[in-house]
Amino acid sequence: MPGVRPNLILLLPIIILSILPVAIPMDTRVDPSSQKISALYGRAPSSPYTFALEDPRISVLTSLPYLSYATPYSDLEYGRRLARIYLPRTYNAFLEKTDLIALEDIDSAIFTPEKISWFRRAVIEEGLGLVMGGGSQGFGGNDPFNNWCETGLNDIIPVECYRERLSKDYLVKFRVLEPQNELAKSLPWEEAPLYYPPNLITPRQGCTVIIESDDREKTPIYFYWDVGEGRFLGVQNLKGVFGQNFEDWIYFIDSVINAYYYTVSFPIPKDLLSVHELRRKWHETNIQKKLLIGMIDFADKFGANTGQVEEGMEEVEYIQETSNALYLEQEYLEALQQLDLAISRVFELEELAVELKDRALFWIYMIEWFTVFGVAMISGTALWTIMVRRRLYRETRTTSFRL
Repeated sequence: MPGVRPNLILLLPIIILSILPVAIPMDTRVDPSSQKISALYGRAPSSPYTFALEDPRISVLTSLPYLSYATPYSDLEYGRRLARIYLPRTYNAFLEKTDLIALEDIDSAIFTPEKISWFRRAVIEEGLGLVMGGGSQGFGGNDPFNNWCETGLNDIIPVECYRERLSKDYLVKFRVLEPQNELAKSLPWEEAPLYYPPNLITPRQGCTVIIESDDREKTPIYFYWDVGEGRFLGVQNLKGVFGQNFEDWIYFIDSVINAYYYTVSFPIPKDLLSVHELRRKWHETNIQKKLLIGMIDFADKFGANTGQVEEGMEEVEYIQETSNALYLEQEYLEALQQLDLAISRVFELEELAVELKDRALFWIYMIEWFTVFGVAMISGTALWTIMVRRRLYRETRTTSFRL
């Protein structure tokens, strides 16, 4: 049958593809209705924690403190108490409320073995993302803190952890090993300032090192593996401290948030410039709003009518919510335009608040001036009457005493 052979040739690629195994990428872990990532956050306060709070896509449901070198045991007691109060009480409740587990340099002793087993199970079976940052309480830890590889989380950590911390003088540049990786492509990592990877670690078999130190040591800095249904991302130093102004790098905030997105397999925005401006202006807007609220409170204490400014603040909140909604829809340029409008409106309200404050203080100064001036006039008149106009008083004759 001469017509069969061409058909078999056409079908051959399809047959081969059907036989070969297909690598299924990790499913995106995000709430389908709100398009938000619910995060359990370890180590607050910190700059990455602030970035997470400011990002409209990330909803921080629980945050826990880190332990200090000065008072580790009292800090541990406080951290455990917060964990008992704020962490979900059951595994199912934990799954309902959590998409991302961010362990940013936080001691494992804060969590009970049961909670740590929840983290492991949720990553493997339910597809949660877990990001771990290095430091004195990350990976291998540093005395008196604990080693994460000695917990129930050990078999999903993609590196071997050692209880040895690298010198603070060990500052390195980045070398990208996986240029096609989504996280690697998101930023110009080679342009970053010197960086401090604090922990001595070595990759396990199956671990993908995205970025390493650009030196002979080849220290893993950004690395991950997809384990079970979820993903574990390791970042040697999420905070960027000891890195010769790494926190001042223009893309520092992007390096943090992109890591969170990558951990839950959410698409990292490709419009770097627009998204970078958005993230920078979230912080700027929040600072300006706090300054404006402080100005309103100050003016209100002096009796200024701040109703117009407060109405303007409601308008700013509405514009910012519109910007956030556009961001969630991944309309980044339109979201930036709305945020610029909100910032300009905040500046206008600041000028109005300053004017109201100055007006209130003007009348206070005037009242004080008239009060002081009136007292001075009365005192001066009385003094002039007594001391100068002595003719109003009859002079007393001198008398002599006679026997």
